[in-house]
Amino acid sequence: MNMLRGLMLAPALLLAAVPAVAQEDLQVDGDWVHAASGMVFPERLGNALRTRVHAYDAEQLDVSAGYALRRGGDLGFVTLYVYPAAPDQDCVASFAEIERNVAQNYTDVTLVESDRWPSPSGRTPDAAYHARFTMTGMLDGKEQPLTSESYLFCPAGGTWLVAARASWGRNKDLRQAFVDLLRGLAWPTKLDTAAPPK
Repeated sequence: MNMLRGLMLAPALLLAAVPAVAQEDLQVDGDWVHAASGMVFPERLGNALRTRVHAYDAEQLDVSAGYALRRGGDLGFVTLYVYPAAPDQDCVASFAEIERNVAQNYTDVTLVESDRWPSPSGRTPDAAYHARFTMTGMLDGKEQPLTSESYLFCPAGGTWLVAARASWGRNKDLRQAFVDLLRGLAWPTKLDTAAPPK
């Protein structure tokens, strides 16, 4: 799984190894529905404009939607992922791998915060894993100091995972805009219901 294909960061959520031949940008007009889960990725949500929909497998089970996020004059990029869980998926281990991948891809990365966040809609508190990093990376075609957010939610039933990655200039603050985007989407129940704690 690749992050925003050069728009903001090098690969960092390497949660699934998928042959490049199976991957494709989908040609989409208007809102796009992930048929397998029922998740709708709107073309626009508030000040967020969808920039791409990408399938990582031929069946379009493992997908992402990229959004350009604007608030005032500030710009950030968000990628949302919905993809099948592996057998015996361990959320803690999966998120630890996300954090390791971020740390390995940047020489100056710093973990600023690691905590629990709500389910995607915000309905269930402390149900997802979240980390905030600072690093230097590419954003909007320029190398610059960045703030980067990683998010992982394991819904009940263990069928799907929901992940997100967001980045913006370090001297900006688009955290609330990122949260608003997550909570503004119409998450199907099966993608927003927390799994019981292990």
